[in-house]
Amino acid sequence: MERKDTVILVNSTPKYYYILDFFFGMLKRYTPDLKWDIVLATEVPEHETCKLIAEKYSVKLLEIPVEDSGFLASRRKALELLVDKYNYCIPLQEDFILEGYLNKGAFEQLFEYLSSDPSIVSARLMPCPGPVSQKEVYSYWATISDGDRYRFVFQATLWKTKACLEWYLRVCALLEVHAPLESVTPSRRHIIELVENIAENYIGQEEFSKWTAENSYKHLAWIRRGSWANAVYLCPFPYRPTAIVRGRLEPWANELAKREGFFF
Repeated sequence: MERKDTVILVNSTPKYYYILDFFFGMLKRYTPDLKWDIVLATEVPEHETCKLIAEKYSVKLLEIPVEDSGFLASRRKALELLVDKYNYCIPLQEDFILEGYLNKGAFEQLFEYLSSDPSIVSARLMPCPGPVSQKEVYSYWATISDGDRYRFVFQATLWKTKACLEWYLRVCALLEVHAPLESVTPSRRHIIELVENIAENYIGQEEFSKWTAENSYKHLAWIRRGSWANAVYLCPFPYRPTAIVRGRLEPWANELAKREGFFF
């Protein structure tokens, strides 16, 4: 698949550079025909690991100012720097490990849906968490609604870049309301931003619903294709999330890395 208007965006920070070779290695291995730009956004692009990744996997490096290197702020800033170049983006975390080949047909159809309906601004690419509605608005796709507990998630999602930036501007503003830089300690801000996870907790979900309604936006989600555990891989982007928990690589990820020829 070749598109000049689509980017895979990965935000990372030095603490997690150790997983980058594994992440990008698996991404490249299972997307051999993908011709989209892949961008690594980080505050230390001159780090040896980043330079190695850029050369080894043809990844573009994007520098994020240190003052914007927080979890949410770094994503907002990266989108601000990319929005004029790309119509579509897939923001990924560096511990979302691709384990199978992309479903090209599903992506090609999805781009048709997104281009034909301006109100559709995102499509969740894996069925966990899945949409409450199992009614297909397009083949294998349902609409996310207020009935869904998780209207917004950090899971792999194809976004219209402009709308994605709008959302991150909104959620960053929400963070400032609940944890303003000038009046809370860094540790308290960290708790609200990451431990309590303001973007995905009830505060963020309500804000996402308000933002969606104000703009008459629609969000699609892939419907799970079966009840068995591995049915989650029957989706456009078959990956396994959360390879890192509390800064440490999960045992399953270590085993997968070794099987695939990557070592820690």
